[in-house]
Parts: sequence; C-alpha cells; structure tokens
Amino acid sequence: MSKKSQNTTQEGERVPIVTILGHVDHGKTTILDNIRKSDVQGCEVGGITQKVSVFTVCVKDGKKITFIDTPGHEAFDLMRSRGGSIADIVLLIIAADDGVQPQTKESIEIINRSTAKPIVVINKCDLPDMDIPKIKRELVSNGMQVEGLGGSIPVIEVSGKTGKGIPELLDLILLVAEVEGLQEREELPKGVIGKAFVLESIKDQSKGNVSSLALISGHICEGDLFGYRIGKEYFIEKVKGVIAEDNADLCLLSGGCGGKILGVSNSLELGTEVFVLEKNDEKFLKSLYKEVSTEAITEEEALEDFFGDQEVTNDKFFNVIVKSSSEGSLEALKNSLSKIEEDGYTAKIIKSGVGNITLRDVEMGSLSRAIVLGFEVGMENGVNEYAKNNKVLVRTYDIIYKLLEEVNDVVSLMSLPKDVEEEIGKAVVKTVFVLSNGTKVFGSRVESGIMKRDCRCDVVRKDEILGSGKIKSLRINKDTVTEAKTGFDCGIQLDADIDIQEGDEIYCFKVVK
Repeated sequence: MSKKSQNTTQEGERVPIVTILGHVDHGKTTILDNIRKSDVQGCEVGGITQKVSVFTVCVKDGKKITFIDTPGHEAFDLMRSRGGSIADIVLLIIAADDGVQPQTKESIEIINRSTAKPIVVINKCDLPDMDIPKIKRELVSNGMQVEGLGGSIPVIEVSGKTGKGIPELLDLILLVAEVEGLQEREELPKGVIGKAFVLESIKDQSKGNVSSLALISGHICEGDLFGYRIGKEYFIEKVKGVIAEDNADLCLLSGGCGGKILGVSNSLELGTEVFVLEKNDEKFLKSLYKEVSTEAITEEEALEDFFGDQEVTNDKFFNVIVKSSSEGSLEALKNSLSKIEEDGYTAKIIKSGVGNITLRDVEMGSLSRAIVLGFEVGMENGVNEYAKNNKVLVRTYDIIYKLLEEVNDVVSLMSLPKDVEEEIGKAVVKTVFVLSNGTKVFGSRVESGIMKRDCRCDVVRKDEILGSGKIKSLRINKDTVTEAKTGFDCGIQLDADIDIQEGDEIYCFKVVK
C-alpha cells in the first residue's frame, strides 16, 4: 500500500491560489517547470499547454502556493477566464522578445474583470538587448497600471529557462498574499466543511471520472460526502480517493490546495461549484445554491437534440460530432467551433462528449451526414471499418489548432461561390451517322435556345438521362461552327460513348458563376 501524504497548510491559513495567463509560447509552462522541477513542457504535444492543470508546491519555510496552469492558445480563452475567476493572484507572463500580443490583451481583460491581484512577469530576460521599458509602456496603454509608471501592479523579470528571478517571484507571491490578506480562510456555512471549484474533468480507464479541483476553503478527504449541481439536478456522493497532480495518494486536501478526487459519477464541467458536506442532505445542498442563477442550462439543454423536431432555420452548415479527452478541452473546442463562420456558413455541433470515439458516434455521423472529430482520444473497435464502409469522415488530432484550421478550411470551401448550370438549348436527334473511323455524328435540329461547342450536355430518352458528355464538334452543313441556334440543323459529335438513337433529346448547359 502506498504511503499517503497530506496537502495541507497551517491551521488558520489558506494557500494562495495563483493562475498563469499570457500569450501562447511566452513561457508560462517553462516557468512552472522550473518551479516544480518537472518537464511538463516536453510532454505537451506541439509544446503548447492544452489542458488546465492544478498543483500545489512547498516553496519556503513550509509555505505553499497552488498554481493553475492554463493553456495559452486562443481556443482556451473560456478556460483561462474560469481559472482567472477563482484565483487570488494572476501572473501575467510576457516574453521579453515579443511584448504584448493578442492573448496578452485578452488576459488583461480577464484580470480587469476579476478580483485577483495581478503580478506582471517578464520572461526570457536572459536574452540580450531586451527593451523592458517599452513593454511596460505597452502594458499601460492596454490598461495595466504597472509600478514605475504611476501604477501599483508589481513587475518582475525572470528567465524560465535559466531560473533567474524565480526565487524572487515566489517571495513576491507570498508577500502579495500576506499584504492582501489572501491567506485568511473563507468562513463556510454551518454543515459545510469544504468548498471547491472544478478545473478539469477526465475519464480514466481504471479510475473512472477524475475531477481536478481548486479547494477554496476547508478540506476534503477520502470518505467525505460532496455535493454538486448539474442543471436542475443535485448529486451527493462519497469521495473514493484524493490524489495529487502527479497521481500520488493524499489523505487530505486543504483550503487553497489543488488536487484530484475520485468517485464522481458525472463528468463535471469547468467552474462547477462543489461543497464538502457533513451529512447527506439534498435539501440543505439545494439551499447552498439558492443565490446562484437558475438560468444556466446544461449541455443537453443547450444543444439541439439530434432526434428532435426543432425547426432548422439555417441550412448553410455542416454537421460535426466532437469527442475530447476532457471537459476542459471539449468546452474550448465547442466554443471555438461556434465562432467559425464565413458568409453565413458554419459548423454545427450535433453531439459532443468526453471519451473515445464510439461506434454509436459514427453511426450517428452516418445518419446525419456529419464528420466525427476527436481531440486526444482514440477509437473503439469497429469504428474504422464502419466509417470506411459507410463513408463517414473520422479525424483525430493531438493539437487543437490543427483541428480548428481544418474545420475552418471546410467552412471556407463551403462559402465559395458555387457553379450553377443553366440549360441553354435543346436539340432532337434526327439521324445517326457513323464515319469511316467509327466516330458517330448525330444529325439534329435545334428546337430551342442554342447548342454550343465545349458545353456539357445530357442525352435524354423518355425523360430518362442516358448519359452525359461534352459537345466535341459542331457542324452546320460542312462548316465547323461554335454554336447552332434555334431552327438550324446541325451535326453534333460528343466526347462520350452513348447509345443515341433517333428521337433522343440532347440538352445543352452552360456554367453560371
């Protein structure tokens, strides 16, 4: 049996919760690697953080800090905003060689909307000739009132690569937490022994649903009762296990610390509020949510039921089924896919979920003419064969922006002007001539419109299309012409071998852009 540890702090104190925001590839995860002496960045596909992770580190004199690492790619703006909303302190990471970028500005907006205390961290300061004053001016112009330019937001220079400035950064975090009183415990209602927010949910093959939590106050341990709400339903369940980010067993998780719990029967969405309860009392659990708006709807309520009879008002879309490895990445995917639009053409999500692509997913894809997209997931047995036999497009990805790029390409292709054919003439075959070289020429009379060389045509007999081809040659008498108008007799030669008889009709079309 593994030895269990505690993720706690001194009684009366709460571990400060710190989230990391900033533009993609500005070094957020590299800084955290240095802090916890691990190599998460090397494990991330494409070198980009694609999930929210939460972990607690012991930094100085027994003091602890909980870090929430949020993805830097713009697809995860929803996850970043959730992380920012529960943090005490926000580290805004900016690369010294890149300055303020689009996601830096998004992060500043999140910071300004939250009550968290910001610290600006200028990374990659080991590089030569960095213009730090310029970056500070860019921050001020984007609403960050930093120290030295009339504001109070602290700025610190570090190098995630060499470790320079990291100890000073940790000291600054603890100082801000102490000065702002962030280590004080939140007073919980009677009957509640802990309060947490869900940051990530995954479905583990051996452990089942695993939820990553940031415990805001109180504590949670194995055997405790915990309650939560999904839509209008309330659930009270027992904690089957508490583990750290590295999957080490914990016997207790206390206020401000991060970890994972086992025993959740549902895959919880980001931001779900969880209460640790003294007793199994659903009525009491409901009372805890009485101040929470009941207008929020669940995913099932928000998505159109595939088998429902809801009227479709926009047919300029293609259907998509999305599967992902976690609730966080799934929510980010849905959010990003909903924003892809060009000239009214969109991708419509008809089903989504956490876990591998199943046969049922592909069957629905066949029925609804949908493409099936998977992010960081595999496929169950039989999926490939069924998809191939039923011509269902199934694609899986390890990097989210690759998925989004391909969907965007499909939408762009759909929005291109479509070539439309317009009937321009009709001729009736009077005689079939066979030349010495075996070539057939159809003596015809143009009954309406115009017949044109190089235009596509259909050969029709008794309202049935015998075949299609292109007018290869057109003659009037012995002269080669480019067109024959109504009332003229002409000889038509096609580029297709079609069994044409007297009385058959040849319809000529042109392409209208």
